[in-house]
Amino acid sequence: MDKMEIQLEKIVHGGDALGYAPDGRPVFIPFGAPGERARVEVREEHKGFLRARLLETIGPSPERVEPRCRHFGECGGCQFQHLEYSFQLAVKEKILREQFLRLGGIPDAPIRPVLPSRDAWNYRNSVQFTPTSDRWLGFYRTSAHSVMPVEECHLPESRLVDLWKSLDWEPFPGLRQIGFRAGDGEEMVVFESDTGEPPETMVESPVSVALLGPQGEDAYLAGGPLEYEISGIKFTISAGSFFQVNTAQIPAMVDLVMEMADIRKDETVMDVYCGAGLFSAFLAGCSARLIGIEESPSAIRDFEINLDAFDSVELYAGPAEQALEEIPVRPSLAVVDPPRSGMTPRAMRALIRMAPARIVMVSCEISTLARDSRVLAEAGYKLEKVAPIDMFPQTSHLETVSRWRKE
Repeated sequence: MDKMEIQLEKIVHGGDALGYAPDGRPVFIPFGAPGERARVEVREEHKGFLRARLLETIGPSPERVEPRCRHFGECGGCQFQHLEYSFQLAVKEKILREQFLRLGGIPDAPIRPVLPSRDAWNYRNSVQFTPTSDRWLGFYRTSAHSVMPVEECHLPESRLVDLWKSLDWEPFPGLRQIGFRAGDGEEMVVFESDTGEPPETMVESPVSVALLGPQGEDAYLAGGPLEYEISGIKFTISAGSFFQVNTAQIPAMVDLVMEMADIRKDETVMDVYCGAGLFSAFLAGCSARLIGIEESPSAIRDFEINLDAFDSVELYAGPAEQALEEIPVRPSLAVVDPPRSGMTPRAMRALIRMAPARIVMVSCEISTLARDSRVLAEAGYKLEKVAPIDMFPQTSHLETVSRWRKE
């Protein structure tokens, strides 16, 4: 493969550093830093761009630090361990602005500085491993669709690392993933299986053990769901239900959603992709009526438990696009927290037809937020605020809360 020396200019969406080859083509290099002169080896050649591997830096960036993990660079989980944490935040904010401009068509978006994570390491309350044939647990590699065994990871909470190290497990037919989750003072091991048949396992500490089947159905082999207390409200979260992975940041995220929502007591609020009811539990106490929309059976069961104290709450079980087309209500406010892929075009059209006066968008993917932002702007919504919050230190991912008002 060709080798060359290039200047790295910036970091782009996805976490790669960007430079330019002598013929002018962009070159994308993982684990580089802006301002560095780098020797690289071309790994992929395309008509309009190149992908390369970093061989060495000539004059390393002052923002470069020693990665904490021995697997960094090979493991696909982290992109930014080589960058000082405050610089990671600056990079993420710049990428967010560029995506709003390039994909959203919104120059000078009203973006606040990124709210840092309380913990830059050992912050995740959940982690999923892929088992290998020789009984290791691993993650997918950066450069290939294959699993590499791992001996350390510095993103999960320390107690999850201890639980992972203590797990004594045997391979069984259909085993796809083994996950570890941490609630308030309790932990859980989650086996994901294509067959739904229970494994034989031993864990040295008393924890919940759950089995997720091929359709996402869950069964408990020991213990039960986890519990979390967020800003004075308790939540039950089952093995198959999504919950924000950075527990320490959740109160700040809830505060941002409530600030952006700015609800009056007489308003009807819709919580789209409401999950187990994290935002609904706070929105319901400030509004006249709350309508949740969720399709995950596990999350629906948790929602019913977590919102049981409220009489003004309704839940529509089904895909967001279907529910938005069928619900004969025009809410004053819609809070929308879609998956990483963003809203489907059908769901977005249905939301726009519903015409809520305000929309609060919670997004964990910058590019799909920018894409959906263009659609909202073209439909007559004005972007008033964007509050980025770092839920994923050491990675290129960024959570945002934004408010839109119908003009």
